[in-house]
Amino acid sequence: MLRLERQACAVLSTSANDQSDSLPALTMNSNKSLVKKVTLIAREENLPPLGVPIDPQRNIGFASVFLGLENPQLTPVTVTVTKVEIRSLSSGKLQNFQHSPQEIQLKPLENSQVVLQLTNKSGYISRNQVKAIVTYQVGDEISIIESEPVEVSP
Repeated sequence: MLRLERQACAVLSTSANDQSDSLPALTMNSNKSLVKKVTLIAREENLPPLGVPIDPQRNIGFASVFLGLENPQLTPVTVTVTKVEIRSLSSGKLQNFQHSPQEIQLKPLENSQVVLQLTNKSGYISRNQVKAIVTYQVGDEISIIESEPVEVSP
């Protein structure tokens, strides 16, 4: 059963060309952002499906991260997803998922949904709520957007 959650509330962004001595300031940037929402489905399968032998190397933890993208421009745009983190809401601990940077090409005026599938062999650290934190880059602008917290489904 798939369950989609509400969209994220805020988008944070900073310029990658900031040359100041201090850390770059994150600013609210919901009007210009291309990633409009992030939705997370988190599940853990400790037991293999019926009829499948137990394999210690099989994936146990699964995270489906849905990105809602919108290109309001009349020119193509490349969005590079540089980092996807799954974090425990209660402890803030990073869950053991890996993601390689991924480029997404958006055509002029395109609305699109992209799904990033993450897996691991250890499952989730805790069964509490988790959220996805996606860092992406468009040109020299780096932005961060979060999903709403969701429960880890068994």
